[in-house]
Amino acid sequence: MNQDARLRILLEQCKKEAPADYGRLQIRQLPKTQHSIAYVECGDPKGLPLLCLHGLSISGFYFEQHHDYFVALGVRAIAPCLLGGISIADAHKNIDDIASDIIELLDQLGIDTFDVMGFSWGTLPELALLARVPQRIGRAGLLGAMTPVTFIGPQHIAQLKSDIRITLGMVKSMPLVHRGVMWLFCRLPVSTFIDQFKDDNLPANEVSALAPGSDFSKSFSRCVKECLRTGSQFLTHGWRMFLDKPAYALRDLANGVDVRLYVAERDNVHLLYFSELIAAASTGKHVDEVSRTVDVARANKVKQTVAEFDLVYSQEKCSIWMLPGAGRIACMLYFKAALTHLMAQPSEPAELRTAL
Repeated sequence: MNQDARLRILLEQCKKEAPADYGRLQIRQLPKTQHSIAYVECGDPKGLPLLCLHGLSISGFYFEQHHDYFVALGVRAIAPCLLGGISIADAHKNIDDIASDIIELLDQLGIDTFDVMGFSWGTLPELALLARVPQRIGRAGLLGAMTPVTFIGPQHIAQLKSDIRITLGMVKSMPLVHRGVMWLFCRLPVSTFIDQFKDDNLPANEVSALAPGSDFSKSFSRCVKECLRTGSQFLTHGWRMFLDKPAYALRDLANGVDVRLYVAERDNVHLLYFSELIAAASTGKHVDEVSRTVDVARANKVKQTVAEFDLVYSQEKCSIWMLPGAGRIACMLYFKAALTHLMAQPSEPAELRTAL
């Protein structure tokens, strides 16, 4: 049975359990990569093409909740299911394969140029796209950016949240054990799954957002349930892809794309250093120089603020925008704010370029 048939059977099985969750989902065969892919399309069908790339533990289904917002923003949102949800777990697939699938999907949809917004794990394939097809990308927003482990030194790995370090070690040395643990973990109530996002770094508004009964918690729970409906192997494969050596070098990111990196000040999973590393690669600077500039801007009481974000780095077409005091779930909680900023704000405020 080919992958297209398997995806369609999976979709029908999931529809029986939650028919309302799949009204906007479509499946496409990709002859070049010999894969098939499920994706959600919402927003204005005649709007500006926007590629939306989801994080780990949820799928492209996550973006369906923002349909009316996409319409108001005038964008046609394309949100592929990369891991979890209506997708087939594949231990051989890597980030470059996923990027190839995305490119072929956009080709089939007749989308030549596009903007892209990814968050958390979704920024890994976004980086691959920036390296491979920069000429097709107008604006690239990376909210809670991650970079492949091969680009990160051990001193920064040590700064990651402890359970993430344990996960990475287990996936690297005992992937089958990790799969078994995840299978058992995913049999627990979804509230237990969501509790893993809580830690001492979260500010009060993020703690409230994760509380049972809140609008965000109910929406997040629905997305997690949709993802877990098809199994738990994606959790192991997602972290394994974070550990994989990518098919591109950091220098390949140096291009003329409008890149905006949105970081949460207290995030212990999507570290500020990851965004500084991407900014350095995009502008041809050394990461230490970027870090020094960011430190100066953070200490500057007259730094520019736009909506929730403080501009802490601006060079050429690359900028870093910080959410003061925010923690690890900011990459979901502030998705709409970051996208509004990406689509509406100039990339290089002249008055701050001089100041920085």
